Amino acid sequence: MNTLLLLYLGLGPCFWVLCIWLMINGRAHMRMGRRANLGKKSDYWPRVSILIPAKNEGERIRDCIESALKQDYPDFHVIAIDDRSTDNTGAVMDELAGKYPHLKVVHILDGELPQGWTGKCNALQRGVQQADGEFLLFIDSDVIVAPDALRAAVLRAARREVDLFSILPRLETHSFFETLIIPIAGAALTGMFTVSLTNRDKSGVSFANGQFLFFRRSAYEKIGGHALVKDQYCEDIEFAREMKPRGMKVRIAVANDMAAVRMYSSLHAIFRGWARIFFAASRAKIWRMIIGIGFVVLLALSAYPIFIWAAVHLGSNDPLRWDWFACAAAHLILVHTLMAMIYRWSGNKARFTFGFPLAAIMLIGIWFRAIRMCFTGKVKWRGDVYKPMMESAEPRIHL
Repeated sequence: MNTLLLLYLGLGPCFWVLCIWLMINGRAHMRMGRRANLGKKSDYWPRVSILIPAKNEGERIRDCIESALKQDYPDFHVIAIDDRSTDNTGAVMDELAGKYPHLKVVHILDGELPQGWTGKCNALQRGVQQADGEFLLFIDSDVIVAPDALRAAVLRAARREVDLFSILPRLETHSFFETLIIPIAGAALTGMFTVSLTNRDKSGVSFANGQFLFFRRSAYEKIGGHALVKDQYCEDIEFAREMKPRGMKVRIAVANDMAAVRMYSSLHAIFRGWARIFFAASRAKIWRMIIGIGFVVLLALSAYPIFIWAAVHLGSNDPLRWDWFACAAAHLILVHTLMAMIYRWSGNKARFTFGFPLAAIMLIGIWFRAIRMCFTGKVKWRGDVYKPMMESAEPRIHL
């Protein structure tokens, strides 16, 4: 029993102390830094082209575009790309273009998606053809950027000779399941792919977030633009993976006050969207999801039954009953401490940590859905069905 208790102490409380330290350390390597010194007086504010692709986003596209148009920046323009929308997305864009002279709209018609391209990559490639900025900022249609976001990006990237800069924005959630699941899924993604190591040039890890991608245009064109990643679901990560080995500088930062995003508004969309993200980020290799499932079941959810078992046995004659109870209580407290940090850091309320068992079970369900996608190779997104995809990658099923 002593050996078993020591094993549990190592895989339970001690392991979670390590997880908390790694989380804090990783976040420290992704800090945006002080933004109070953005400085309106400068001799270097390069021209920036902001590109926003959208398909059937009539309900949210107005807020996104208007937030981009209201940047406190001296030299920029915005290009909105209507990617074969069947709702009023294109009409909203045209209306805004009539009010704002520095907004240009590109319409892609049904049937104009080239074979072998995803809709988003094609839309942005088309948009870049109309861009004249020294830097390119790609933002998703569900992102709202702060008025000083462009200044902050230029200060962080353009002045520090970064070729690709992206951020992790605040996760805006409205419904119960959004708040419960999305922060945990986001944390799982950053943990599985050790995202913070992106900021170390000698590390082989490279990651980027397509919700906010700030490119040095010369670097973007050097690698071939979106044609390089034309068939990728997570083109952002693939860009980073292609650029860093070529000696280009890639950086990522946590920036809750720089931008906010509401990713998915329904439980079905959460499952479908996050499964696609894990599938594509893993390049259809299932081993990360398998490890994730084992981690959640054996090292996280196990804290609950062990604590209950230890509490029940407090009245027994076992001399180690209090040792087991103390270890189980510490395990449970540390799990909830880390979850509370995740919720708070994502811009949500820490009390949702008490729903972690339900969130963990749903995350496992998302991973199983992603694993199934690895076997089928089929993805349906924004009304398009892609199969086969990732033709440039290795064979589809891998451990």
